[in-house]
Amino acid sequence: MATILPVAAVPERPVRPPGGLVRWKPARKALVITIALRIYYSILAAIFSPHLTLNENLIRSNRLTDHLMNRELHPVLYSLLGVWERFDTLWYIEISRRGYVKPMATVFYPLYPALIRAFSVVLRSELAAAVFISSLATFFLVWGALRLFETDAAAVVAFRAVLLWSLWPAGFIFFAGYPDSHVCALTVWAIGLARSERWSAAGMYGFLAGLTKAIGFLTALPLLWIAWKKRDRKGALAALLCCAGVGGFQGWLMLRHYPTASETYRLFWGTETSAPWTTALDVTKALAHGPDVLLIFNAAVLAVVMSAALSPRVRFEYKLYAAAAMCLFLTKHTDPLLQSTMRYSLAVFPAYPALAGRLERGGVFLVVLLTAAGVGAILFHAFLDWGLVV
Repeated sequence: MATILPVAAVPERPVRPPGGLVRWKPARKALVITIALRIYYSILAAIFSPHLTLNENLIRSNRLTDHLMNRELHPVLYSLLGVWERFDTLWYIEISRRGYVKPMATVFYPLYPALIRAFSVVLRSELAAAVFISSLATFFLVWGALRLFETDAAAVVAFRAVLLWSLWPAGFIFFAGYPDSHVCALTVWAIGLARSERWSAAGMYGFLAGLTKAIGFLTALPLLWIAWKKRDRKGALAALLCCAGVGGFQGWLMLRHYPTASETYRLFWGTETSAPWTTALDVTKALAHGPDVLLIFNAAVLAVVMSAALSPRVRFEYKLYAAAAMCLFLTKHTDPLLQSTMRYSLAVFPAYPALAGRLERGGVFLVVLLTAAGVGAILFHAFLDWGLVV
């Protein structure tokens, strides 16, 4: 009878931890990513700048465009700063100089223009201050996002998530004179602090988020859920503080007898306030009626972000925030429909780690990342040439 010899066990190959940049501390990674992206978008802007059409009629169709930087007189300075002098940035600079002297300016919240006013004392330029502050806020956003994402996923997934988020088609707005990087950073840090039960700091970050953009008050939802799970009354107070920023600003506007937010949008910005399902239904009808490239793209981005943010693996408090944020976006019945949806989608932070987690293979992730960056470069060029694409 043949003797059966035991088969020697084959030792498992040890799984190597990710190397290079991924292994660094979140703050260090965030600094490198932010500087690299700032350089990337500055190089793109410098390349695009000499070839912009700068249609005078299109520019003058926007307000506050009487004293823009002249590309012919200052070509180098224009490619570095003048290219960012667009759309909402003009309004934030106007508010930083003169306050809310125009009722139509009240759709813009006060924290960002207040920071512009403070930093411009040192930098001697409101535009330079606006761009610098946004870049600084992006650093804190990437840092906070890495810290938060790494509590639920591997470091490599968190790293990929912030890359995908930063290079998402409208990601250049994080480095423009817009407050989107601010509100995202404050929201992410507030949630991270709440998960560590540092309620006072979480509430203060949520309060500042509400003073940055209206969506900031939605930070209260994940904080409430976390507080309920921990049975912590301090969390409920922190969530209440998240609503105080928006409430305080709106109360101040009422005391000044300014129109309500919905009236301001309707009177000055061609935007109606409607139920989210009404906007969604009108978008469906418009898509069925005929092809509209920008509407199709906005609807596709919204669908991808929504499906990712609400996927089963996403934490429930993140789903609460994402669902509320998307409903808030859809209450703005814009003309054209879904205007600025690509920019708004950046606020739905749970979508990006969820997408990064699905794209497990490095090659697939790289293709998606390069595609997003390519589409973003096209939109960036259109934005610099005064196309209101985001």
